[in-house]
Amino acid sequence: MPEIAYRDGRFLADGRPLFVAGVDYQYYRDRADRWAARLAQLRAARCNVVTFYVPWRHHAVAGGPDAGFDFTGATRPNRNLVRFVELAAAAGFLAIAKPGPFVHSELNVGGLPDAVSPSFADGIEPVRDHRGAPMRWGYDGAELPAPLDPTFDRLALAWLAAVGDVLRPFVAPDGPVIGVQLNDETLYCTANSPPWSFGYDEPDLALHREIVAAAGLDPDREPPPRLGEPVDDVHAAARLVRWADYQWRIRRDAFARYRRALALDLPALSNLAGITPPIEENVPGGGVDEGPEVPASHARLYADWWLAQNRVDRDRDVAEYGFVSWLGVAAYGIDDLRTVSVDEAPAENRVFDRWVATAARRRGINLEENWGFARLYHPFSKEPIVPFFQTLVSVAAGATGWVVFCGVQHDHWDDDLDRITRRQQPTFPSDAPIAPDGATNPLYDAMTLLGRWFEREGEALLRTEPTVDATWLVYPPWAAISGWVAGDRIGEHETPRCGVDGLEPFTSALLRAGLFPGVAELDAFEPDELAARGTLALRLGFAMDAAVQERLLAVARAGATILACGAPPEIDLAGAPCRSLRDALVIGGEAAIGSGRIVHRAENLFAAPERLIATLAALGVAPRHRVGHRDLRAFVHTAPGGDDAFIFFFHLGRSDGVETFVEIIDGPRLELTVGPKTCGVAHVRAGRLVSVLVKGRNEVEGIESAVRVAIGAEEVAGTGDLLRFDIR
Repeated sequence: MPEIAYRDGRFLADGRPLFVAGVDYQYYRDRADRWAARLAQLRAARCNVVTFYVPWRHHAVAGGPDAGFDFTGATRPNRNLVRFVELAAAAGFLAIAKPGPFVHSELNVGGLPDAVSPSFADGIEPVRDHRGAPMRWGYDGAELPAPLDPTFDRLALAWLAAVGDVLRPFVAPDGPVIGVQLNDETLYCTANSPPWSFGYDEPDLALHREIVAAAGLDPDREPPPRLGEPVDDVHAAARLVRWADYQWRIRRDAFARYRRALALDLPALSNLAGITPPIEENVPGGGVDEGPEVPASHARLYADWWLAQNRVDRDRDVAEYGFVSWLGVAAYGIDDLRTVSVDEAPAENRVFDRWVATAARRRGINLEENWGFARLYHPFSKEPIVPFFQTLVSVAAGATGWVVFCGVQHDHWDDDLDRITRRQQPTFPSDAPIAPDGATNPLYDAMTLLGRWFEREGEALLRTEPTVDATWLVYPPWAAISGWVAGDRIGEHETPRCGVDGLEPFTSALLRAGLFPGVAELDAFEPDELAARGTLALRLGFAMDAAVQERLLAVARAGATILACGAPPEIDLAGAPCRSLRDALVIGGEAAIGSGRIVHRAENLFAAPERLIATLAALGVAPRHRVGHRDLRAFVHTAPGGDDAFIFFFHLGRSDGVETFVEIIDGPRLELTVGPKTCGVAHVRAGRLVSVLVKGRNEVEGIESAVRVAIGAEEVAGTGDLLRFDIR
């Protein structure tokens, strides 16, 4: 097995970039005597990494939480984790293990054993929301344990230590295991949950009191915030900031603690849920759990919840960025599962934009792409164009690999593992590339088509980068405040916004103008690191700590152009006067600061796309490529000084036979003929075609389009799906 490293959001195998063409196989939902055959089929589809949850409840031996675990199949054949990893290696796979301790996977208690759920075990405290109600798992109604409950924590660490002991002999280069993923969408899938839904239980609140005390305040005088309480001055706002810091710390500290318990010298990946509003799942029987309380007035604030509670840049010392993209149907812009007709799809495709924002936040792997959850999520998921399109979007926007979730329709488990999902469908998922009997379907063909191209071109692609044109600066305190406040004002001040009316419209405006957005946390990088990103943008708020104001000025002095919109801060988060940033600005104009500048606009340009793009153009931010149709989106990856370019293209429209183009400024012009939702990628070297991958068959609409990709006299054309290598 190769020597494995992880750097800049990508795996390296023997020093060479390794593009992860991954697939998830849930061995615990299948018969052990099928494992070898299914792994061989998945490998034949050109997948190179297999991912797998290791569910605690599956391996726990009956007799209580301290009774031990079966990893060798002594009590049940499909508990033989050792054999499964050996078979994965024999099939030629590398592997990423996902031991939780909470894994989701639509399992009872999310894969935790009953013995650690407060519903079944005395003496373990549940997670609670702002009303004091216990958090329940939406599939079986079981209460979820507080992460810092001492009994649960002891048992969880013992579980991870046991898994670590089993996997250690298989760590690369001695075996196939190249990484681990801990938790699932942070703790209990709360990566994009509202801040009033989590952390109100006594074991965890000890950490909140610690944070309040560290700020020089009396914890007894600062109870946790509750939904509906007024936020009318800076002190109330600062209280929300400390609460967000607490919720971030719970997640970060749990990840770090679990990583230490696992004790494997491997990259540890997160799998954050993407920037998306809550999407209902079609859970059989419905109503088991109503989910977090989200008033209609607050429903649009999800982007701020995501930015406040998940500090992926600050967390890079404990977790590598990975994400899951259960964001809706990107090709059609559908995020309402009740919309099952393409004729009812929204006119504006915000789902596509959210996909880009999620992948662009930081380089990393798309660890769960929905291939076939047509009953649990959206019925279009079984049509190959939908997951193919979404997988390619994530890579175009920066993902360094993907995982097909799932590669197999599993059909071998009992009620003790999952007593809910199987009521809806006899297999998990309902549709996937390989059926329980080994038969393959069009999803398998589409997965193989992707795998074949990236097997040849993935390494070269990872030597390039997306061309970022402007970067959104995330200031987590503003996201923390915004996530609670539906109204436009806090006392006499405008409500500070970071995600809603900020990152989201910024992303959409740039994409429509042919520009590519980046994302970076203001407090996570040195000034010269941020300045190296070129043009930066943020929406100002009324309160900002002095050190952060000075940091912004230092970023400008280091050479950055900063576009700042809104009223500049006049106080810090303690309410003390703090005007260093305001005093340095030319209100409504441009201030030269060192070798850089800060351009201020009083209005929120991020809510005015045309004026935003015009302002950026005046600052020298211009598209590096042009497209020939309003419904075409293109992304270009290049390497400084290199000859290689990768041009990704996505037709968001439904017209057939569209003649269009992508033209790199001072570079080649890629001529295209596309149909409804046609997507693809072309590898160009020194202005000539090297290879082409195109999905021209749209199974949702039953259309097989004529497609064409050409540069000058070099042309690839045909009908439906195309794959060509060695064109030049």
